[in-house]
Amino acid sequence: MAVPAYQLLVIDDSKRDTLLLERILQQAEDATFTVTHVESANAGLVELGSRAYDLVLLDYYLPDMDGLAFLEAKQQRGLTSPVIMLTAFGQDRLPVAALQAGALDYFRKDQVNSSLLGKAIRRAIEKAQDAMRLRELEATVARLQQELKELRGT
Repeated sequence: MAVPAYQLLVIDDSKRDTLLLERILQQAEDATFTVTHVESANAGLVELGSRAYDLVLLDYYLPDMDGLAFLEAKQQRGLTSPVIMLTAFGQDRLPVAALQAGALDYFRKDQVNSSLLGKAIRRAIEKAQDAMRLRELEATVARLQQELKELRGT
């Protein structure tokens, strides 16, 4: 059975942390990951607007905006790639704020390993795909209801 292959965008201003993430992802046994890296939130928004990614790994602390502002900007632009937020510094309320802002998961960088991150990535991608299928089904139902209404002449 072939292992799934995913395209990831890593938005992190630390080259060291990005290299560590890439090494962790290379150790995953049940998926392969191709990583594109940018060092700022604005560069990440541009990259997401120009190419499809299965998932974004987002550092919270970035030079041009924080991860919560990035999530808001991403949503305003209609960009739909799922996001897992990472940070080197844990804050009590940040995980909840990240999830409320649209991140599908949140981890401290010192807690990440290949098994945990691989599972989280697959779970986030599956959740995003399920949400997309649900939106498509809802749109189909709405279209069919409109057609039925027109057929009935109401």
